[in-house]
Amino acid sequence: MLAAAYAEMSRSLGPEVTVSAMVPPGAELALGIARDPQFGPLVMAGAGGVLVELLADRVFGLPPLDGTQAQDMLARLRARRLLDGFRSTPASNVAAVANAIVRLSALAADVGDLIGGLDINPLIAGPSGCVAVDALVAHEPPG
Repeated sequence: MLAAAYAEMSRSLGPEVTVSAMVPPGAELALGIARDPQFGPLVMAGAGGVLVELLADRVFGLPPLDGTQAQDMLARLRARRLLDGFRSTPASNVAAVANAIVRLSALAADVGDLIGGLDINPLIAGPSGCVAVDALVAHEPPG
């Protein structure tokens, strides 16, 4: 069945493929970098997936951020409760999410003025860590 699906797809899309592991279910968050005219690059954390627009639940931090600042950002989210386990879902590894924010803030500090923005949505957070499922970098030359 897999071989037949590959053969059909390769006829129309070409023979090169990328195979990725499935990400286990977890809390969906959004992370990003936004460029503010006054403050420069900012790091954003918020509710992700379909909740990103529905809840408009997001917070911003000025890079570089440390682990305590990243934890504080997460604590200010209404969606934070999802990370603690909600309705029989296991608690997420909050330290891994905070570490992702810290690492994203280092990227923002290094290259944030060279890009128009960066969106990671969703970032799936689970008991064993977090995984960026989709990311988009908007390239805009510095102006």
